[in-house]
Amino acid sequence: MEEQAIPIWYMPLIKGIVMILLSILILASPEGALIAWAFYIGIGFVITGMVLIYQGFAGRETEENWTWKIFEGLLDMFIGFMLMVNPLVTASIIPFLFGLWGAFYGIALFIDAFAHKENQFVKFAASLLVFWISTFIMFNPLLFGISIAIWVGVVMLIMGLYSLVLAFHLKKSVVEIAEHDTDFDPE
Repeated sequence: MEEQAIPIWYMPLIKGIVMILLSILILASPEGALIAWAFYIGIGFVITGMVLIYQGFAGRETEENWTWKIFEGLLDMFIGFMLMVNPLVTASIIPFLFGLWGAFYGIALFIDAFAHKENQFVKFAASLLVFWISTFIMFNPLLFGISIAIWVGVVMLIMGLYSLVLAFHLKKSVVEIAEHDTDFDPE
């Protein structure tokens, strides 16, 4: 099990909940979701970015790829601030921003699938699906038209569900370690 992730199992849980809530907001009203909810989506991205940055710094002693988490967190925060500052201007570049963000996330999951044996199939499947959909959104925004909001919601839902699966897997590991090691402090 990844030592750096065990004490902070609840961080992927927070990220997953935020991403699922954002996807529900988008999927509930796709025709106006990206513009109407851009500010709230931006807040969600800032929160997930802060969670990832915290995870990166918390794992810098034990995790060898902690800088990627920080980079991913900074990317999330950048997109969040872009959405919050001027949602109407950002609406014209939302397909590219979400496509770029999703493609990066898919690549990071793909690399992580080969770096760690835990949840390898789930990481691999989620990475390919997120990368494929995100790349398609980024390079074919006119083809999607209004349905781009639906695809963005689907990508966010997949990433949120993946984060929940990861959080519960990490929580299970915390319980198993606590049962075997009486000196273990999960916090």
